[in-house]
Amino acid sequence: MEVIIAGAGSIGLLLGSYLSEAGMDVTFYVRREEQAELIRAEGIQRTNQDNTKDMYRADATTDIRNLSSTALWIVAVKYAGLRDLLSEMQEAHITNPVLFIQNGIGHVELLESNEFPNVAFATVEHGARRIDDRSVAHNGIGMLTIAIAYGDDSPFNLMGEAHSDRFPVRRHSDAEQILMRKVLINCMINPLTAILEVKNGELLTNDYCLTLFEVLYKELLDTFPEVQSFLSYEDVADVCRKTARNSSSMLVDRLAGRPMEIETIVTAVIRKANRHNKSLPLLSTLEQMLYAIERKGERL
Repeated sequence: MEVIIAGAGSIGLLLGSYLSEAGMDVTFYVRREEQAELIRAEGIQRTNQDNTKDMYRADATTDIRNLSSTALWIVAVKYAGLRDLLSEMQEAHITNPVLFIQNGIGHVELLESNEFPNVAFATVEHGARRIDDRSVAHNGIGMLTIAIAYGDDSPFNLMGEAHSDRFPVRRHSDAEQILMRKVLINCMINPLTAILEVKNGELLTNDYCLTLFEVLYKELLDTFPEVQSFLSYEDVADVCRKTARNSSSMLVDRLAGRPMEIETIVTAVIRKANRHNKSLPLLSTLEQMLYAIERKGERL
């Protein structure tokens, strides 16, 4: 069974390690030949929560023409790089089944102009930290949830073969629901941690952070009441507990001087609320603060 993973960041490397462990042939499609050579030569190293280290074989390439025409694609690049990747895939006439794993909901609109025959979306609630070009730390066990968007769902069944206690995988019947659930969790955790420069767990243990966290949850659920049936306050708090020592992806990007995924997470949710003639005052304030921080960083 062959799997192609586009993107060897924290989530791509984590997925690759567990899929390789399950006996699949994993190939990474990456931008830099230096990273491809390292993965080919040394494989993937995963540091587990008990600090043990495991090594897994994987292939890697920078040439999209070298990739299998039948393998399942897992697209794990960040939103900022997704548009260019989709263009490359179209130019290469990729018709493989594709599983998209992105933060936020902005990628859904980008896919409307593409013609992949079989598409699914997934959300990842694991804590993962990229150590270097071939190494990842698995910091918190969460859930990989997969839902078919359209087409044949059978190509995505192989993801279930990686299911384990350390890497639980489940299928869901409603792609829109799982994406909305994840983006609202991200809206509660990422902006606050990035602005306040705190780890995820501090949103619950710092009284001032907790107040903001609770107000933001109420604001989001008042705006999207249909979400109450599948996203409780305790659900979001549990994500914070499971990834308590982790820095959110938005905070990691801020500290590294990289663009934060503001548009696909925060702005996309605000636009969705506006389309329903509703407002999100606290989230909108956090959005402006994030863009201001990013603009300040650009001038340094």
